[in-house]
Amino acid sequence: MIVASIRRAYAALERFGALMFRQMDAFYERMWRVRYRRGVETSAKSARWPVTAGAYVVGNPSATVAVCALTSRDMLAEVAALPGVAIAGRLITCNLGIEKLIVNVCTNPNIRALLICGKDSPVFRPSQSLRSLFEHGVDAQKKIIGATGYLPVLQGVDFGSVDEIRRRIAVIDRTGLDDVSEIGREVTQLIDRLALRPEQIPIAIDDRLPVADDHVKFKILRPGGKRESLAYDPKGYIVITVDRAESEIVARHYTPAAQPVHVMRGRSAEGMALALIREKIITQMTHAAYIGGELAKAETALRTGLEYEQDHPLGPGD
Repeated sequence: MIVASIRRAYAALERFGALMFRQMDAFYERMWRVRYRRGVETSAKSARWPVTAGAYVVGNPSATVAVCALTSRDMLAEVAALPGVAIAGRLITCNLGIEKLIVNVCTNPNIRALLICGKDSPVFRPSQSLRSLFEHGVDAQKKIIGATGYLPVLQGVDFGSVDEIRRRIAVIDRTGLDDVSEIGREVTQLIDRLALRPEQIPIAIDDRLPVADDHVKFKILRPGGKRESLAYDPKGYIVITVDRAESEIVARHYTPAAQPVHVMRGRSAEGMALALIREKIITQMTHAAYIGGELAKAETALRTGLEYEQDHPLGPGD
């Protein structure tokens, strides 16, 4: 009885907090609108972008980098004017603020990268929540996995948008950086990095990922190795197929005795692989590497129309 009462009180408190955030956001938008233009007409279909209101300044909508300045407000106009910046905006909350960021970034196909900079909030911790979103995604209740900020639940966006921003947008975290000239250099370096791999964008760019440079020397590693037999994985094996009708990847988990245990559907190979690891369904590193590769093949087949069959090369579709 006492536990149930505490749970109801906590749920009511969360609802009240979410309502307060939205009321504060609406007030802030009215104040912000007085100072900056809210959007521009894009040339593609004469549609207005950004599509949702927020604390941002639009730069060049055809540019490839979006900048999240966290709680830093005064530098937004200068950052938005930097070459290569499509939009520069603030982020204070781990829910409504991130929802707006997702919507506006996903509705501009030119944007390929997100730079996080500026001063973080020690209370709401939007930087950590945003990074967790890109690294881990959301759970079934749309709570950002691993986020430590207040109320990191994205009720205002669908799972498809979350998958899209994690799949399509590269992100680099420079939390604490508030020098506009330094931010400009980061933007330039980020654009150069993306130009090195125009066909495949990483979900996250590590803070120490080196730019192509003749002076950088790496120790050469040769691909290859021996994969342990799946019979040695005590959790069993996974069968991967592609459901064309639903445009989904399907992963079915069986015990070593071929008894069905779990089934998972999704469109993101990384998201599905992370879920299998999270649930401790995969216990071997070589098994994880194998499943990750098969899921990536299945996602490629789903997006390109190629034929997918587990343990076989991709082939032409019908």
